Amino acid sequence: MNNQTWVKTVTQNRKKCEKIMAISKDIRYAGVFNEFGRTIAGKIRPGIKPIFSPDTVRQEFFAIASMMRLREKSAKRLGSVEFISISHKKINILLFYKNGMTYYITFNKKLKLNSTSINKVKKIITQG
Repeated sequence: MNNQTWVKTVTQNRKKCEKIMAISKDIRYAGVFNEFGRTIAGKIRPGIKPIFSPDTVRQEFFAIASMMRLREKSAKRLGSVEFISISHKKINILLFYKNGMTYYITFNKKLKLNSTSINKVKKIITQG
């Protein structure tokens, strides 16, 4: 990927992250990383203290990216992954996968995951 294409990819994904964050004040973080877990773009809500250290974030993104690559291999039989929801005691995580990139969204427990919120995020990701 040349530098101009890279800058365009980062810019497009940064805008998507900002749009995702605008869906609800309960969204803590919206980010995108590639198939190796390298961050393309990300935005954390101002005033939110990150739960993970930078090293832990790299490990988390690498683990999720590896899982998404494995799920992609199952897609021939099962169909492509629409989304993955991970519920933790402190936060929820919503994952989407498109064109080798994983969209990683965290939100407070009080924002209930439902088809409306999932579809809002999915629409932003699939645009352009």
